[in-house]
Amino acid sequence: MIGLAIHEAGPEASTEVAALEASSFDVPWSVDAVRALLQDGLTRAWIAAAGGRPRGAAILRVVAGEGELLRIVVHPDDRRHGVGRALLRAVLSVAADACPLGVHLEVRASNVAARHLYARQGFVDHGRRRDYYQAPREDAVLMHWRPAARPSGADGLDGENLTPGAENSALRG
Repeated sequence: MIGLAIHEAGPEASTEVAALEASSFDVPWSVDAVRALLQDGLTRAWIAAAGGRPRGAAILRVVAGEGELLRIVVHPDDRRHGVGRALLRAVLSVAADACPLGVHLEVRASNVAARHLYARQGFVDHGRRRDYYQAPREDAVLMHWRPAARPSGADGLDGENLTPGAENSALRG
């Protein structure tokens, strides 16, 4: 996306992040929930903006040298324009130093677009939580990234077919 700028944000961005959440998730985090996360001293957030408005956000929690990617959210109108990739790269550039044990995440098994994005940046599948998500009930795929991992272009998704343009609930999970 042309003119996309990514900056680290604190609790003052809670309203923006919550608005992005509301645009993308059936059960979004509230302004208060986002603010509490961003005030806990463990959690960092990034906002991607273009044209004077937020287009996406990422939230990473770091505990004892390990990161958990809690969220990447991209406004529905801005998906498939590189916003999620740019946010993930910004997070991983910080995680390379802040998270020597790596970064883990969980994502809906059906969210092929997000899983593909993560795999292209070096995340690998390392487990599954059966029936983790509700409404609809669905497995969570567990993925992990280590600072030494580099994007390879390999899909890394246990042989699943990830045809470009396939179902894209983009970065929801």
